[in-house]
Amino acid sequence: MTRSLTTGVARAALGVVACATLAAALPATVPLLATPALAQNPAPSAGQAGAVALDEVVLPLGPVTLKAPKVELRGTALSRDEARAILDPAGPAPWRTRLDKLDAREIVIPVLRVEQPAGGRVQVAVYHDVVARDVTAGRIGILEAGGATLTVEGPGPDAAGAYGRLSIRELDLPGLARLLAEPGGPDAAPVRVYAGVTAEDIALSGPDGAAFRIARIDARDLTGRPTTIPWGETARALAEGAGRKDAPERARMAGLAADLMDGVAIGGLEISGITLAVPGGPAASPGGPGAKPMPVQASLARLTYAPDGEAKVGEGKVGEGKAGEVKGEVKAGQPALGEMRVEGLAVEAPAGRVALKGLTLSGLSLKPVLDGLRRAAAGPLDPAELRRYAPALARIAVNDLDVDLPAQAPGADPLQASGPLRFALRSGSLAMSEPRDGVPTASRLTVDGLTGAIPPGTTAPLLADLAGLGYASLDLSGIVDARWDEAARELTLRDVTLTGKDMGTARITGTIGGIGKEVFDPEPMVSSLALLGASAKSLGLTLENGGLFQRFVDQQAKAQSLKPEELQREYGTAAMLGIPAVLGGSPSAKALGQAVSRFVVKPGRLSVSAAAKDPAGLGLMDFSTAPSPGKIFDRLTVTATAE
Repeated sequence: MTRSLTTGVARAALGVVACATLAAALPATVPLLATPALAQNPAPSAGQAGAVALDEVVLPLGPVTLKAPKVELRGTALSRDEARAILDPAGPAPWRTRLDKLDAREIVIPVLRVEQPAGGRVQVAVYHDVVARDVTAGRIGILEAGGATLTVEGPGPDAAGAYGRLSIRELDLPGLARLLAEPGGPDAAPVRVYAGVTAEDIALSGPDGAAFRIARIDARDLTGRPTTIPWGETARALAEGAGRKDAPERARMAGLAADLMDGVAIGGLEISGITLAVPGGPAASPGGPGAKPMPVQASLARLTYAPDGEAKVGEGKVGEGKAGEVKGEVKAGQPALGEMRVEGLAVEAPAGRVALKGLTLSGLSLKPVLDGLRRAAAGPLDPAELRRYAPALARIAVNDLDVDLPAQAPGADPLQASGPLRFALRSGSLAMSEPRDGVPTASRLTVDGLTGAIPPGTTAPLLADLAGLGYASLDLSGIVDARWDEAARELTLRDVTLTGKDMGTARITGTIGGIGKEVFDPEPMVSSLALLGASAKSLGLTLENGGLFQRFVDQQAKAQSLKPEELQREYGTAAMLGIPAVLGGSPSAKALGQAVSRFVVKPGRLSVSAAAKDPAGLGLMDFSTAPSPGKIFDRLTVTATAE
């Protein structure tokens, strides 16, 4: 896929804002290029609405150049002198002050050409039928464009695109001018740039035939805070500094990026009807060169982002209403926690097929990323530090995942050959909290309905055993809930449960001591050595038979020409006598043997709990130096029941 595809959507958004900027920033070129046009229109009398036409307007905005053969202001009460004062690039007043005086019923731009250099070529977007309506004090009620075409001019591969109707609602031109041209800082008051943006029917194509389409993009409540260096200068510096490898310049770019990202917030985003089609070729097809081309198809029904709840931006109330108010959970210097949802994802490629009904990422925050950029601005980052600066994420949830992978291609290494693999997941989630250096110290993983067929004739150890017991498929669910307590230096397994349909349930709880902060050290050698000091303090095990044990007994009884009941009695006797013999014959060992015996004879529920008598627990050295299992068992308090 070409770079034009990856940057096309960004250019579309830039073009929409460029339309607004052109309508607002005509003063930069009017005195030089369009003063005669102004003179051709008599000044309206006080209170009378008139029209002002401008010809051949050219507006350079850093690396981007906007060109409009004709611009017309309709329904304006501005006199000639007032218009000239507003549009005078040498005027002493700031742009936002002058734009506060801009009033018109409509500003019409039939054709707008936006040029942007890119790698020795020029990316060109041509917008048509651009109209700004209800312009009052520099604020536009609605800005629309009938559509646009995208091309790349200059030597190189062809790339093109187009999109349909574009619109911006409640655009604050003085506020936008303030962000683009005026410096600020962390304490500067934020501005709502617009209430909403809509772009429809976006289509981009590359020279290799790849096609990317978006049916619709909706964004709402873009908020900006003036940065230390104005937005326009920052964006230009970042574009010019991209790819620079010298440390001082990279550090400067990191600081600029952090300031700009910290100064932007969005109240919501929805992208729908995303499709990607890559024709493929022999190199991408199984079998290598000469094979039949196999395309890649991908689609996404809907992607949304929204902040979690409402909060204040700076000192102002955040919400819907008059200009300057926005929605979003943002405070100066504190990026919002947000939620992103993906719906209806489907991918078909030579490597396999993936379908996903829903994916939700909750509690998203870029604050660690901003901290990392600011740290990089101060000096080179140690690679071990990078994990601290990954985006924060509180929860991941998945619904209806289906994966179908084909068999390995002919001619592959026979030792690694595998058949087709297909599995599905009804739902799953991972909740994370209390991070330490980017690693969550409390988490809960939940899996419901991990399903898959057991391939006939499989030789995989576990799957082959299950196939021998008569299982043709798996349906597993489970929970892993754990938390680390820094003060107590303990890892608590609050719930580790695995359930299999027609199999049963196994549940483990426990506490592991001696887990200090060194376990989270980014250096593997340090973290590995820290784990050697861990000690087992308590353990609980619960087994519930759901069919697996009975199938095992039936299989073994058939192999030994016994009735299942006879074999179960034999196993029960062996457990009652053998377990105490191995563990030293203590009352606790006998109670454990009796409980296991009852479970074997009549499988139901078996519960076993063990706690170290020493509050410090049992360490690795205790287990490795014990002369017999009975000596370890004597250092535990054990209870066991069978129901």
